[in-house]
Amino acid sequence: MLPLPLLKRRADEKRTSTVSLEREGRDEIRRITQAVEKVPWSISLMQILWTAGPVTLIGAWGGYLMGYGKAPTMENYVFFISYTVITGVAGVLANLVHHLTRGRQYERTEAKISRVIDTLPDLILTTRNLIVESLEGDARRREAAAMLLRKQDLSPEGVELAVQELLNDADSARIIARIDIYRRVGLYARIRDLNSLYSDTLEPQFTDLADVAPEAIGLLRDRFYGIAPNLHHGVPRDDNFLERILAASEQDNDLLMTLQDVEELLILAFELISGREITMLTFEYRGQWHLARALDQLEDARARYRIAQATGLSRVKALTVYLAEQSDTLVEDAASGLRAEVLLARSREAMDALADQIVRDAADLERAFDSQLRARLRQQSDILTNALKLFKSVQEAYENAGRSHAQLLRLSTRWEEMHSSEKQTQKLRTGRGRRGLRVREKRIALDDAAKADVCRALSKLMQGVNIRHWGHPRHTPLSHETLLNHGSDTLKRFAIDVALTLEPHIHLSRPEVQRAINATNAAYFGQLEPNMSAPAKAAIGAAMVKSIEPDLSRSAESLALALVRHYGVPLDDSAAEFLITHYKAREATLSMIAGYHSADYSPVSLLTHRPPVIGKRPRKWYRALVRARRALG
Repeated sequence: MLPLPLLKRRADEKRTSTVSLEREGRDEIRRITQAVEKVPWSISLMQILWTAGPVTLIGAWGGYLMGYGKAPTMENYVFFISYTVITGVAGVLANLVHHLTRGRQYERTEAKISRVIDTLPDLILTTRNLIVESLEGDARRREAAAMLLRKQDLSPEGVELAVQELLNDADSARIIARIDIYRRVGLYARIRDLNSLYSDTLEPQFTDLADVAPEAIGLLRDRFYGIAPNLHHGVPRDDNFLERILAASEQDNDLLMTLQDVEELLILAFELISGREITMLTFEYRGQWHLARALDQLEDARARYRIAQATGLSRVKALTVYLAEQSDTLVEDAASGLRAEVLLARSREAMDALADQIVRDAADLERAFDSQLRARLRQQSDILTNALKLFKSVQEAYENAGRSHAQLLRLSTRWEEMHSSEKQTQKLRTGRGRRGLRVREKRIALDDAAKADVCRALSKLMQGVNIRHWGHPRHTPLSHETLLNHGSDTLKRFAIDVALTLEPHIHLSRPEVQRAINATNAAYFGQLEPNMSAPAKAAIGAAMVKSIEPDLSRSAESLALALVRHYGVPLDDSAAEFLITHYKAREATLSMIAGYHSADYSPVSLLTHRPPVIGKRPRKWYRALVRARRALG
């Protein structure tokens, strides 16, 4: 038990920190609003009084003296003074009316910005709870433990709880909690002692669960070796979440996206409103128009093929997540990090078992009527029908990837023919000049005007999202459960609307924008908690966004690899030094990339990720649905 003076001091420090956060957040909201809606009243008044007063009198006196060669008479002074006073009063009155009418708009805009900043974190927390709620048994415990382990400031007690949830072993939980205590005070020598002592005990437990929950076990293994998430590095994003959301919008099918995608998009929106800037690296060619056109077409085809590849995995994940969310299937969860082949095999097995169960239940219902059995059969039929639609979308996605691959090969062959006869593209230009290949930086961000526009649109959309603030007087456990049970579809539709709201400002539908966002880590918002005020959330959002260290090394290395392997452009010492100096690319990686000689370049198959064998849709799935319809009448 801490002494009373220490408790009081800590409470005072916490109140001071909260007040400071709220002050900083309030200033940030006011800054965005004023930049768009209002010039300070004092500045406007001084401008009018100065222009209508001394400036007018001095100008009139000087003009009269220059025109007539003498000073103005008293009558002229009365005229000028009267004119100046009348003009100044009229200007002040006009400005006063303007501010009275615009003042309300200023207040409305500030309220909308504050509402969006207040509500988005609550929606993120609600989505996380829905993700856990949609799972059952061990899958629910594993997902909740992974969410705990992602927290940078998780206490040793929290670490112990997460380990207990994952391994179901109290001794292992206490060991890793002790390691976390030593990590907090920098005693890595003791951490190595515990690693040596307990590695043989814990590593087999990690290995047993690696195939079931690879991401959670990776986080747990890091904790065992004294490594905690770094808020300066951020949090890895879920791959291709933007593609799934946009596909759900285009095809009007919420099943193509997951609640994890909703969380990722809400985090991205909060990042952008908080001031996040994401750098996008591209290259361009300036020179002969036919070479520039061929390069643009090849790069566009390569981007579309990569998106097509990602779409296939996205569809498989959407199918697995849908089956995991249903209680009548064999799929427990769609753990992050699993290959498409594993997810597809799980889904096919679950759909086979579901079809067999439907046939059995249909036969039982035909023999004897049972209302509960009839309701379960109808529910199972709906699940299998939706799963069939998603499975068909998987097949279509990989067929489209094949067509995109064929188009990429054709354009690659054409580029190789041009490239072999031209010299302008033989080098990546890093200095001055106009011709040749050059790296270009573009930024994905919202300026203050765009932030205000986005907040106005999101504030209107939030009126249709039935969410109460945590701790609301009318917020009872029963109403909370009812809200969450009906919140999944609403949140998915809201996420689609958020994506459409951001599209005009940052062009989310473009492949290069999606690649740039996926290549960066999201800001860490683990410090956001229920019941925080809007200014405190704004301050935390701005602080976490500023704390992210920009890392363009992966983008630069990927760019270099594309130039050398796909376009036959040699990476000389000056170009490699440029990428190392400006983008922190790894020298060893660039040396390996530069080892590919242009003579070895050929338009070989660019199928970097062989798609899984999808196979045909079994007829037993359709026969089971026909049997169910017949039994249901």
